[in-house]
Amino acid sequence: MMLFLAGTLVLFTSCDKDKEPEVIDIEHHYEMVYMLGAAADGRWDSSDPLPMTATSDEDVFVHELDLVRSAENKLFKFSVDVNTWDKAHFLVPAPGSMEEGLSYAFLKEGVNQLAETSEEKDGEGNLRDHFFGMDKGTSGRYKLEINPIKLTLTATKLSSLDDPEIIEWVEGNLYLVGDAAPSGWEIANPTPMIRNENIHTYEGALNAGDFKIATIFDWGGDFYRPAVDQTEINSSGIVDGSVVCWKEDAEAGHGDHKWKVTEAGNYRLILDTETLTLKVEWLVD
Repeated sequence: MMLFLAGTLVLFTSCDKDKEPEVIDIEHHYEMVYMLGAAADGRWDSSDPLPMTATSDEDVFVHELDLVRSAENKLFKFSVDVNTWDKAHFLVPAPGSMEEGLSYAFLKEGVNQLAETSEEKDGEGNLRDHFFGMDKGTSGRYKLEINPIKLTLTATKLSSLDDPEIIEWVEGNLYLVGDAAPSGWEIANPTPMIRNENIHTYEGALNAGDFKIATIFDWGGDFYRPAVDQTEINSSGIVDGSVVCWKEDAEAGHGDHKWKVTEAGNYRLILDTETLTLKVEWLVD
């Protein structure tokens, strides 16, 4: 015998009157769906996400926003509750849609498939921190409609926006990062050097402040650094041009060494990755 009670299917699978019926939840509606990421007004904290807008369909939530391609491209993902990251339940791009080796999938116009992820569901340490990003030439204003029951996201492009200039990572090239560099501490969009075999050159403005030289767009990667932390760079050049290349690792004695620019101005930096030396020239305006 079957009985429906407020969206619940009750199955009586035995003639035994004393046996508890099997209860299967066949309908569950979410009160709200939330957004997280760079495009979600910069809301990254699952304890303070950006709410979407409910619709007349209790299983569909909508939001309009500008989606502009970026170097990091972690523009948005969803959560169905408000909680700390280890307790929240997220909706992210389906695994088959992910870009190989990256933490995002390109949003496509029309229907995009979603997947659920949480530490409760996937186990401790297995949370999929994945996002939607934009492919080249697809930046624009979009209407997003999500159905968390069907695990679908429908994207409708309302207008186009220009892609910003993005520094693309090239294997073997090097990049300045730090408050002394024009791009600041933006590891996903750092200031490139010009490569000629083992010689890497930067010519341009430096602010007063610190910098180091990245090999990849990841804080966990190797950096070229001064052998002595806070080695000064100024209009007289550099006293000690000795360079090391390592990941920060306290146990190995590898500190987060950085050069310190004490005079803002235009410089020429010449890094030789074979001899591990940095030459500095002050450029007169």
